Amino acid sequence: MNLIKSTIFAMRARRIWNVAGIFILGALFLSVFSILQKFMLGADIFALRGYIIPVLYGGITGVILNEWYFRLKNYSRQIEQSEKQLRSLINNLPDFVIFKDGDGRWQDVNLVGQKLFQLESGQYKDSTDLQLAEQNSPLRDLFTWCHTTDLEAWNCGVTVRCETASLSLEGQDRTYDVLKIPLYRSNGSRQGMVIVGRDITEIRDNEKKLMMAYDSTLEGWAKAVEMRDKTTEDHTRRVVVLTEKLARIFRVDEKDIVHIRRGAMLHDIGKIGVPDSILNKPAALTDEEMNVMRQHPQRAYQMIEQIEFLSPALDIPYCHHERWDGTGYPRGLAGEEIPFAARIFSVVDVWDALTSDRPYRKAWTYADALAYIEEQAGKLFDAKVVEVFLANIDDILKFNGD
Repeated sequence: MNLIKSTIFAMRARRIWNVAGIFILGALFLSVFSILQKFMLGADIFALRGYIIPVLYGGITGVILNEWYFRLKNYSRQIEQSEKQLRSLINNLPDFVIFKDGDGRWQDVNLVGQKLFQLESGQYKDSTDLQLAEQNSPLRDLFTWCHTTDLEAWNCGVTVRCETASLSLEGQDRTYDVLKIPLYRSNGSRQGMVIVGRDITEIRDNEKKLMMAYDSTLEGWAKAVEMRDKTTEDHTRRVVVLTEKLARIFRVDEKDIVHIRRGAMLHDIGKIGVPDSILNKPAALTDEEMNVMRQHPQRAYQMIEQIEFLSPALDIPYCHHERWDGTGYPRGLAGEEIPFAARIFSVVDVWDALTSDRPYRKAWTYADALAYIEEQAGKLFDAKVVEVFLANIDDILKFNGD
C-alpha cells in the first residue's frame, strides 16, 4: 500500500515539476523577447516591474501550449492504436473488404481481398476496376463485374446486396455474397464505397444438398401416389417435364420454375386420401364416387399448406382442376383468379391424360387431342396458354423425349 502511495506521489511530483519547468521556459522566452523589444525602443531594460506581465503571460502560455501538445500527442497515439486494431480486425476477417474513393479508385483492401483478387500490397492503389481488368487478363471478367455492380450501387444510392458471383480462389470456384455500401459527403457528392464479400460456398452447397433431399422426398411421395393409382403410371414424370418446358417458353423466372416443378410433381398428392375402390375403378365413376375424387385438391391443400418450403408450390395441387369458365373445383375459380402455374399445368395435364392409354379407353390420337384442347380454349383453359402450347407443341414434345 505504501509502495502505491509512493508511486502516485512520485508521479504527481514529476507532473508538478514538468509544469513548473514549462512555466519557467515560457516566462524566460517572453522575457527575452521583452528585453529585445525594450532595447530596440531604447527603454530601460532594468526596470523589473516591466517584466511582471511578460513573465506571467509567458509562463501561462507555455503551460497551455504544453498541455495542448501532450493532449494532441495522446490523441494521435490513440488514433494510431485504434487504426492498428481496426486494420488487424479487418485483415483477420474471413470476408474480403475493399475501400474505394468516390471515383471508384481502389484505396485499400484487406489480406483476403488481396489474395482473392491476386493483388500485391499497394499495387492496386488509385486504380479503377477497368484499369485492373486490363492489367490482369485472367480476372478481367471479375473486375468488369465489380465495375458494373458498383455503378448499380451508385445508381441506387443505398446499400446493395449483389447477386452472388462465382470467384476463383486457389484454383477453386467460390461463391460470394457481396454488399456494396456507397458513402456520400454532406453536399451529396460521392465520398467513397465500402465493399464486403462473404464466402457462402459451403452454405450454397448445403442448400443444394438439402434441396436435392427435399426433391427426392417429393419424388417418393409422387411415386407412392402412382403406385396406388394404376391408371396413371409415369404420368407424373411426363407432366413435370412438359410443364417446365411450357413455363420456360413463357419466360417464367427459374426460381419460380422450381416451385412449378414441385407443384407438378405433387399435383395428385391428395389422391392418397381416395379409397382404392374409387381410385382404380376400371369403369366410369358414379356421382357419389366423383364427389369423393374431387376432394383430392382440397386434401392436397391440407397436406401441403403447413410445409413452409412447399407453400409456393401449392398452386398446382390446389388449383389444377379449376376451369377458365368457372366450372372447375374445388373453389370454382374463373379466369385470372386461377394461378398462372395452374393454368399452364391444366393444359399439359389434360394433354397427357388424353394421349395416354387408360383401362376404360384407348389413347387419343395427337390430332384429336390437339383439336380438343383448341376447342376448349376460353372454356376450360386460358386461351393464351392454349395458343402458346399449340404453337410450340413440337418443341415441347421433343423436350419430353417423345
